[in-house]
Amino acid sequence: MKLTNLTYQVVEKSNITDEIAQVFAEHLTKQGKVTVPSVEKLKTCDKLVLCFADYALIGIGALKLNESPALKKAGLESLQDTFSFELGYFFVSETFRGLGVSTAIARLLLLDKTEENIFATTELYVNNPMMKTLEKLGFKHYGIPWKSIWHDGTIGVFLKFKKGIKTKADFD
Repeated sequence: MKLTNLTYQVVEKSNITDEIAQVFAEHLTKQGKVTVPSVEKLKTCDKLVLCFADYALIGIGALKLNESPALKKAGLESLQDTFSFELGYFFVSETFRGLGVSTAIARLLLLDKTEENIFATTELYVNNPMMKTLEKLGFKHYGIPWKSIWHDGTIGVFLKFKKGIKTKADFD
């Protein structure tokens, strides 16, 4: 693999066009582990990040409004209203995995969100690179894992608390 140009495009909510949302959705389809959202749903995201290698789309991620049942599924329903955003809709093309693309996308999505509580969900298995990315960025696993509808494994919730709040106990 020869790589000469790697660029990231950060698209704020007000700039998410139908075309950008459609391209994002088509790439997310390749992940195969989420219900692919509509263009309208993607346009409600706080922001999207798209990564291009030599002008070909190779990675995506989003900061979504918290409309997920994940906190309830994990037994953390009492925190539902304290989390504004969910980090999600990540996918990196296989050829480019292990190069830090997901971490860079996540950093760009979280860049101006130090005053927000944010959660993410991911599969719980040894050496899951997304778990490592989340932990590297200050997320911690909380709650009860639940059975995935997409595979034989389980899903877990990872929480990142706003600056000044260190753990779930700070809310209790």
